[in-house]
Amino acid sequence: MKLGGVAPGAMGKLNSNGGAYMTGLTFSFKLFLLIFMIAVGVPRLSAAQITPDLIEAAKKEGEVVFYGAITVSSSKRIGDLFEKKYGIKLRHWRGDATELINRTLAEARAGKPAFDVTLGNEVVMTALNEKNIFAGFDPPSAKSFPKQFRHSEHKMTGWRVLPYGINYNHQLLNADEAPKSWEDLLAPKWKGRFGMANPGIHVTTLQFVLNLDKLLGPKWLNVVEGWAKQEPRLARSLAATIQPLTAGETPVIIGYIKDKFQYQGPIEYVRMDKYLSSVSFVAINRQAPHPNAARLFTDFFLGPEAQKLFGDLGEYVFHPEVEHRFKKDVRDDQIVVMRLPSNEELKSWSTKFREMFQ
Repeated sequence: MKLGGVAPGAMGKLNSNGGAYMTGLTFSFKLFLLIFMIAVGVPRLSAAQITPDLIEAAKKEGEVVFYGAITVSSSKRIGDLFEKKYGIKLRHWRGDATELINRTLAEARAGKPAFDVTLGNEVVMTALNEKNIFAGFDPPSAKSFPKQFRHSEHKMTGWRVLPYGINYNHQLLNADEAPKSWEDLLAPKWKGRFGMANPGIHVTTLQFVLNLDKLLGPKWLNVVEGWAKQEPRLARSLAATIQPLTAGETPVIIGYIKDKFQYQGPIEYVRMDKYLSSVSFVAINRQAPHPNAARLFTDFFLGPEAQKLFGDLGEYVFHPEVEHRFKKDVRDDQIVVMRLPSNEELKSWSTKFREMFQ
């Protein structure tokens, strides 16, 4: 089963409450919220408990090691909150989706797992879950989160969506001058003047490109081929597109609209009718060096204090008590959750896009 039409088995069996969403049809975020509110009252497996004994054991472990592509500043703020509350240090390693998969699997093969908790989008987390990396844990703080994004064995918990869009440097362009749609990037004036992560090597961007049919229909591939002919400035990750944008080297990039709030600099995003969005999950290593601290941190990470911090930073979080900063500009029914391509699709298309984007 997979999100938005992932092939059966790709993510493990999801709760039956969410099964209706795992189809090839465009997922309506507004519908998801409606079903979610109904589903909150449906009986479910009991969540784990954060007991005094677990907290004491976590404190004795002294630290928790966290892998994931959140910004360094976000990690520091979360770590400071966690340490202030529990006296446990957070050590964070930041890598892009491809780096995260490679590092985690290399550690597993060597029998030397170094991380306790990790987060990533559905492509990353499904790949790791298929290798039996994660432990089952049902965080109490996530008891009111959307069930369709909760693994049936509680191997991972969805906590945010990441809307893709077009970002621009507002010191170089005003809103009228910026491209308004994905097709607008095909105009001659944008040749060599926009940046993006390379879909041939960056798995998250590959997923995004393979979902463009949800917005563009059959012409999606023609548009992507057109982008390649535009000779965009290619980066190995989404984060690597930010510095050229803020420095004015590329006035436009394809990226997350939350970048407006998470990076310093003249970043604005284009208002669009629909936003393709991936879901981000958090999970615990089944061989975590600090298993008690891992559980305590995961529950804290999904709790209102940490989730409000992320909401203030522009994250589109699931916590029902937290409002995202896009509320005035982005409606829930504008969010289109991306399907998870099969492993065969990812392998085949990554090869094609490496040749296309040279």
